[in-house]
Amino acid sequence: MRVAQWAALALTSCGTSSPPETAATTTHEGGTVDAELDARGGSSVADRSVRDSIGGGVVVDADAGVGLRGTYFRRHGALTLERVDPTVDFAWGNGGPATDVGVDHFSARWEGALDVPAAGDYTFVVRADDGVRLWIGDVRIIDQWAFHDLSRYEATVTLAQGQVALRLEYFEKDLVSEVHLAWSSAGLAETIIPEVRLHPAPAGSGAASPKPPYQNPVVPTSCPDPGVLAIAGSAPDYYMVCTGGAFPIRRSAELVFWDDSGSRVFPAGRPPWALNATRDWAPEIHQVGSRYVTYYTALDANSRLSIGAASATAPLGPYTDVGAPLVQDPLGVIDATYFADDDGRHYLFYKIDGNSQAQPTPIFARELAPDGLSFAVGSTPAQVLVNDPTTWEGGVVEGPWIVKRQLMYFIFYAGNVFDSRYRTGVARSSSIYGPYEKHGAPILANNERWVGPGHGSIVPLGASDYFVYHAWTATPMGTNDTTMGRQVLLDRIVWQGGWPSIGDGTPSRDLEPWPSE
Repeated sequence: MRVAQWAALALTSCGTSSPPETAATTTHEGGTVDAELDARGGSSVADRSVRDSIGGGVVVDADAGVGLRGTYFRRHGALTLERVDPTVDFAWGNGGPATDVGVDHFSARWEGALDVPAAGDYTFVVRADDGVRLWIGDVRIIDQWAFHDLSRYEATVTLAQGQVALRLEYFEKDLVSEVHLAWSSAGLAETIIPEVRLHPAPAGSGAASPKPPYQNPVVPTSCPDPGVLAIAGSAPDYYMVCTGGAFPIRRSAELVFWDDSGSRVFPAGRPPWALNATRDWAPEIHQVGSRYVTYYTALDANSRLSIGAASATAPLGPYTDVGAPLVQDPLGVIDATYFADDDGRHYLFYKIDGNSQAQPTPIFARELAPDGLSFAVGSTPAQVLVNDPTTWEGGVVEGPWIVKRQLMYFIFYAGNVFDSRYRTGVARSSSIYGPYEKHGAPILANNERWVGPGHGSIVPLGASDYFVYHAWTATPMGTNDTTMGRQVLLDRIVWQGGWPSIGDGTPSRDLEPWPSE
């Protein structure tokens, strides 16, 4: 190893600008950064003109020769490849850096020190498809952390002779991938920074993957009523099931990419007691003790909507059904969800399908036995919510999901008809059985991109909560486009003033910071 001292650096002018800053900023040595978005993996910081002196030290790996330490992350997650790259001059096209890294949805970081041959002004040029961020010293001089085609960005800095730290971060979304790092000065024509001027950082820094922004939908195909199971740990694991047939189980490591696991709750296509698979609805997988229970809706032998349950020792199954409906009602019953309270008691919430027969649609709660497959001895169902036809709810409240926060119980629910009239509401109570106070207006409604948002799951991620839910693509007339079905969206929940909120009250349609704590 050898330690090289940082050269003095003054940032004097910058080129192409990013969008205006939108979040609170904080000042660090070396400039101003967007603290909120940068900490969560994205940024809207504009390139800017500031002057600042950089001091400190940088460690390089003398035994590794010349070039920059390159680290590559498949799907912006775990480290997949580490190597020394002589230069940053890659036109991978549809190929990608390496087989294990993939051709789409990967991140990279190059780190090391730059030899500055003489004091003066240097213009750094990055050409990339997609996002790039460049630091000289600890000043971020180029920040284009967004989806875009091959574009050119540059910034000019004044450097002293000697060594200065250099870090370039990059992410690829899809289609072709390409990134190049060049420089020029008064006596130097623009050229790719050569390897003889670069010295790699030591191996094994352990730095996390650069996180790109994401954009809805996270599942661009029909997946109504997404029920999400979150398993916490150093490597979070998420499982999703949606309305329809055998209930395919999707899996994700970060809530953004969802893959079909190949597993089905009911490989035969329907539960054993069901009449058929035409109305297999609203499944949810929950961890109940040491087992996993899927609650779902299906038709019984009399063509009546009923709630069933199946259990397994692992999230992907195989699942064993209890063999008969768990909940039934003459009007039909749907949309079961499970809640475990702090005192160790278990509850099932579900909706009576009164709206199918022009009657009110109440939501009930009932205490479960510890195994989650039967009800507690002596328990009885209690009504906790009912639709108000004079409000946005119309004839329906359904799709409940329960969250407890600061001793208050919150029921997130959907209301109205499941087309463009669908919305998401919330109610709260200091008691599990209520009475519940409704928020009033829905917390999630339509915009020009998405309509009918609702029936989702609340997923905790560190100190944050995210709402995973379905919505329709909007038509120019504001109705729901049925071509793609109900796609899955992801948005962060903000708790303030005793109530939750989501964005501007409608589904996000722009770039959002990568899900994080």
